[in-house]
Amino acid sequence: MDRFIVQNTPDCLVTCYEDQLNKHIKKCRKQESATPVYHVEGVNSGADSTDREEETKKIPWADIPLSELLNLIDRVNKKYQEHVEAIQTEILDHESLQEELANENFRIPALRHRKQQASLIGHLGKMDLLKDGMCYVELGAGKGMLSHWIQKASDQCSNTAFVLVDRGHVRYKADNQHKWGESGPKFERIRIDIANLHLGRVPSIQENERPVVAVGKHLCGGATDLAVRCVTNTLSAEDLGETASVAEPACKRSKPNTSSKFAGMAIALCCHHRCTWETYVGKDFMKTCSFSARDFMLMCKLSSWAAATWKGWATIEQMNEEINSSTNVDKNSPVTMTTPQSSEARVGGSSGQSTTDSSEMSSTPTGVVSCTDQPDNQSGDQELVSQEDEVEEEHQSGPALTRNDLCLPIATREKIGRQCKRLIDFGRVKYLREHNIDSKLVVYIDEKLTPENVAIIALPDCRSGTSGLS
Repeated sequence: MDRFIVQNTPDCLVTCYEDQLNKHIKKCRKQESATPVYHVEGVNSGADSTDREEETKKIPWADIPLSELLNLIDRVNKKYQEHVEAIQTEILDHESLQEELANENFRIPALRHRKQQASLIGHLGKMDLLKDGMCYVELGAGKGMLSHWIQKASDQCSNTAFVLVDRGHVRYKADNQHKWGESGPKFERIRIDIANLHLGRVPSIQENERPVVAVGKHLCGGATDLAVRCVTNTLSAEDLGETASVAEPACKRSKPNTSSKFAGMAIALCCHHRCTWETYVGKDFMKTCSFSARDFMLMCKLSSWAAATWKGWATIEQMNEEINSSTNVDKNSPVTMTTPQSSEARVGGSSGQSTTDSSEMSSTPTGVVSCTDQPDNQSGDQELVSQEDEVEEEHQSGPALTRNDLCLPIATREKIGRQCKRLIDFGRVKYLREHNIDSKLVVYIDEKLTPENVAIIALPDCRSGTSGLS
């Protein structure tokens, strides 16, 4: 019998034998169903033509004029002192991870992730968000370990739902452990870019009355802004009522009141060097501070200074020893700028070589931290939990920005980078407050475990007075 080679469908370029066509169609991704109703192209992007045009005007770090950098650093210092509120240190934990945190086989990378998860869950508990009848949406979920431990922390609750959102395919997903059929918590995974996610149209959210809690631990750079805009714009009362025009970009729509379905938010902040002006939610705040799109781009670059020379705990023994003997040092003190005496003090001769020792000025990272799961060969209680520390994607502290003509000591550069981060984060806080959401920044984990140790927590304004968020 002759076998004929045929093309699968007009949309699929794959060819196969005619007698195997039906088998191929069943697994062909081109045969996937129509675009889901919650996919709305660019609904959370925040883009418009002017922003996009400015954002493309990027120049190499070495080509940025020295005078422009010094002027920007001075303005950042002033605006930081003027606007950024004191950030409280609230390093919490939760009993659901006590056994994990006590595991002596874990090294620093594995312990760091569990301390981050424990602190975020502790903040959810403090805001009274660990209870029955809630829907937890983990944005940028990755393996979904944060949702995994939230479920463990609320294991007495049977009427809860978990929606895990990620744009990529992930192996060793934690939600595979949470399959109870009709009974028990419901775990749902959505594969979509947050920029296109209309959260109010997800059937499990739209068709139920469960309040929505947004959480995130792997939202790098601009993904945080997409997540914040997703919560404020697609969970609004108008969108849930299908009266708003969701096809219109979020940046051009009037500021809606947050839906009664929004219950709270806890998102770890990281990778500010990967933020973009196009997606950033705090544009109005930056404009109020007289920062342009170009200034914002430079601030994102400077933010990498906060972590470029970071040296954290290398071993558990070192951590325990320093915790017992450490003193509290204010990391957010003002930057004191030292004015160079002359151009010769900054640059030596016409060759442009700095008179400052190059080893002092180098910004090459001596400690690289990842905001995603890192390798760890120690075994945990469960196979999937031990897989958490497998490398997903290496998120480093940012480019090594070396400018010998700046003549700034390492400690000063670190403070400048930290101030840039906090200004970017405070713009997000202001954005949430403008949408009737009370929010604040907290230091949620020790800086010696990760330099990305700040989270944003939020509650609806109507609840903040009784929840302890202040």
